[in-house]
Amino acid sequence: MISVMQDYSEMMKRAREDIECALEVWAGTLPQFFGSRLEYVYAKGSATKPWDSHIDYVPTISDVDIHIGLKDDEPLLGNTPDDFDLAVSLSRQCEEEFLRRRPNHLHVPRMQVIETRFLLQNVQYTPPRPQDIQKLYGEPHLQKLPSPDIIRAGDLERISDEKEFVDDLPRRILDRTGLDWWAIIRTMSWRVSPSPVRILTQKHSDPLEVWSWNRTTIHRELLKEGYDTIASYYHGFYEYGWSLFLSEFKELSEFRAVVNNGYKLLIECQKEANNIRSK
Repeated sequence: MISVMQDYSEMMKRAREDIECALEVWAGTLPQFFGSRLEYVYAKGSATKPWDSHIDYVPTISDVDIHIGLKDDEPLLGNTPDDFDLAVSLSRQCEEEFLRRRPNHLHVPRMQVIETRFLLQNVQYTPPRPQDIQKLYGEPHLQKLPSPDIIRAGDLERISDEKEFVDDLPRRILDRTGLDWWAIIRTMSWRVSPSPVRILTQKHSDPLEVWSWNRTTIHRELLKEGYDTIASYYHGFYEYGWSLFLSEFKELSEFRAVVNNGYKLLIECQKEANNIRSK
């Protein structure tokens, strides 16, 4: 693991500048490609929240969530060769423009572009509050916020939904080597990040407030509520994520450490969710 004396302040500053640049590039490029179909674009998630420590954002491990709303009911991209070429062109143009603007970048932010209509089709989805998004284009139409009880029930259900993934992990990692581990981390990271939040919403009077917290706050609240084991694995996942990033994704031991902490965190969250249901 990287030394606890590692100075993250300058790297976090550069990472924030990288994210701001990437968002500007995507906000300017998406209307060029989709024109009048595009109704709104906004960003959310760990990349746009305040950062109080290095676990709040880990370059490349963390993604940058961009949500897109369209004026029509057609998919953003279809399944034709022309759509494939369009996607490649969009990705290339955004990356090239980012590199032109940020030649001394710390990292190339990993974007996650999602059509909001797919999110809204999921009854368990917890939409963001207006104050928790960063507008990039147009005026977002946010879903009506559900009641605290509905959020809590949906959060417990989502933890249960991850059981198949968790149960399958031992088989999936048996023959992994090298960058194969990155594929595991990619499928794991978007499960690790919200799982402790879904535990904390069960005890907090305002679940939407919990969803707005950065990871430093989440880690502190886990310790406050007595979830020391979950807190340790949660912190470890992102601590080793930094170590992996700083190794330029070359250290196999760091790949394994990230996955190990993520797996054990998900296991502990499953156990606690079962305990909550049994009460």
